[in-house]
Amino acid sequence: MTTQHTAIEWTDRTWNPVTGCTKVSPGCDNCYAATIAHRFAGSKAFPDGFDVTVHEDRVDQPYRWKKPARVFVNSMSDLFHQDVPDLFITHVFDVMEANPQHTFQVLTKRHARMRSFVQRREQLRREYAAKFDDCPTEAMRNSPAAKMARARAARPPANIWLGVSVENQKWADIRIPALLETPAAVRFLSCEPLLGPVDLSRWLRPVPGCGHVAADDGTCTHLDAMTPECHRWADCPARARYEDWHGLDWVIVGGESGPKARAMHPDWARQIRDACDVAGVPFFFKQWGEWGPAPFIVRVCDPDEGWHGTDEELAAAKKDSEARGATHVHTGHSREENGERQYWLHEIGHKPWSLERVGLPAGAAAIRRWGKKRAGRELDGRLHDAFPA
Repeated sequence: MTTQHTAIEWTDRTWNPVTGCTKVSPGCDNCYAATIAHRFAGSKAFPDGFDVTVHEDRVDQPYRWKKPARVFVNSMSDLFHQDVPDLFITHVFDVMEANPQHTFQVLTKRHARMRSFVQRREQLRREYAAKFDDCPTEAMRNSPAAKMARARAARPPANIWLGVSVENQKWADIRIPALLETPAAVRFLSCEPLLGPVDLSRWLRPVPGCGHVAADDGTCTHLDAMTPECHRWADCPARARYEDWHGLDWVIVGGESGPKARAMHPDWARQIRDACDVAGVPFFFKQWGEWGPAPFIVRVCDPDEGWHGTDEELAAAKKDSEARGATHVHTGHSREENGERQYWLHEIGHKPWSLERVGLPAGAAAIRRWGKKRAGRELDGRLHDAFPA
């Protein structure tokens, strides 16, 4: 787990200069990284199990990768965990900037620390660049070093994408505003595991004609940044400076996998997909996870006609229908538990090949436990694999 090519669909490889973490929200409850680390505790990869461990010997690995790649930083940890020193985080960022051939995807649940760290880093760039304006000679003010300093201060590194994990509306409301206050070339969300409905509309792109858009270049001039009436893209021209943009650049959605996986209501994924589609924001559907949609009733025959085949054929048809049909219904109804919403999952009380004329209540979705591989990655019959430009 040091660095490797990976099966994670939205990246090419992982890089783990830090391993280990602690749980901070419901999305952490069934952490895959903790399971792996505990299984291999005491090995070279995880000498301290899932305790937070910095690996100085891994920090320079990107220098040795020849082929450009998307790199998920710390798939087995959180770079902004409180036990990771600022100096070590600085070293990691220096290495990422020194390897512009790669795109580094940094994902965190520690939104506040990422915001303060990156804001301070960008402030130091600006202060350093400003010093050249006070140089006594024009040659020094326009030297290559001065030009480079001003270029670095003008905008965040293009190859470092910063994101936060969002599992439900509560954590969207907490983490996304902090992300949007974090200087970054690309800001993204990982809504995985998606444990409840999330409305992202107020954090998507502004609408020309909303009353806040400058006529000359189409950028939103609203002083309070994103507002609900400014969320659609609608062919707004590309921004000239990253400061003009205050929305999300990419959204990933996925259900939970593993033996204790919680089910994702299909409408939660559709709601985010549709909002991204309206706003022109790239949407990536990673997986259904352990649970996925299934037909509610699979007809083995016309209920008015009955079965005309043999008993053996009927048994085979019922067996096939049961293998393909729903076993549970996700209603989207919730209860409060420890300050978080927990959603109901109901087992269907009859076989999916039943010929009863029954229907699902409004808002309910028929699903079953397929397993991650069988559930697949198609949402409404197609793959969604969009990336930021």
